[in-house]
Amino acid sequence: MTAVRIAEAIRTDTDATKRLLNACAGLGLLLKENVDKETGDGEYQLTQASRTFLTPSSSTNLGDWLGRLAVVFSSPWGDLPKAVKEGPAFSTLNGLDRGKTFEDVYSTEKYFMGAMEGLTTVFGARTASAIDLAEFQNICDIGGCTGPLAYHLAAAYPKAAVSVFDLPEVVKVAEDRRPVGEHAERVSFIPGDFFQDPLPPADLYVVCRILHDWTEDKVLVLLTKMHDSLPQGGGVLIAEHILDDNKSGPEMAHKYDLHMMLVNGGRQRTGQEFNRLLSSVGFTEVTVRSNSYPFGHVLARKQRV
Repeated sequence: MTAVRIAEAIRTDTDATKRLLNACAGLGLLLKENVDKETGDGEYQLTQASRTFLTPSSSTNLGDWLGRLAVVFSSPWGDLPKAVKEGPAFSTLNGLDRGKTFEDVYSTEKYFMGAMEGLTTVFGARTASAIDLAEFQNICDIGGCTGPLAYHLAAAYPKAAVSVFDLPEVVKVAEDRRPVGEHAERVSFIPGDFFQDPLPPADLYVVCRILHDWTEDKVLVLLTKMHDSLPQGGGVLIAEHILDDNKSGPEMAHKYDLHMMLVNGGRQRTGQEFNRLLSSVGFTEVTVRSNSYPFGHVLARKQRV
């Protein structure tokens, strides 16, 4: 059965239903067949394991037990049924679009900055080496928090100037978290809001786990802003949990996709979707590499001279 038919039958939002079904397929709970190569849409059916353990008619049904776990771990995943039913309306009321800003998050979430640093501190070296960036001399990490990825970039490319552009609240504490080493001394911090303020000059902008926070219209605003600010031949490097083009994996990307839907109305995207977004604002030479854990990477360029 297709996602459209399922959504009609249970009266839920079509896009949100697709995302849930794709996540279930990535987790091995559903089989996805007859996939359209352009859209990633397909038909879904239960796996044998799901029929055995997740259907009320089965004598080995674990649905009630899982329902209990959902109550215990209720924030924010307890809202998943409501989010699937309401779609964008849920995100508008519960996500950043309702007026809550990242300044609010940084000031009220005690561990938010530490959470943002964690993955890039551990895996940032993989992003720095995923694609050869040696030709770029002025690298700016947009929304780079206290600089974990920037320090990896500075270590990997000793001839490049590296900066981080993030909110004043972040820049205030960044100096206290600066590691020891010559490469770390070459990283500078610039306060600002990437939607409201001009972007710092650079020939490569890096956005790591930033675009998944935002709806497509906001993503296009930021991509357009970066494109307009770059010199000819300049680039943008995107690091995200990238979905397979058929949207049947990988597992981590689907989990983050559902989490983004629940907490702020954002989403994870496929390489094809990034290609479309980048091309629509004028970027060319789009390269997608989605096989490095935990991030995939996309490099695109402003038209060369």
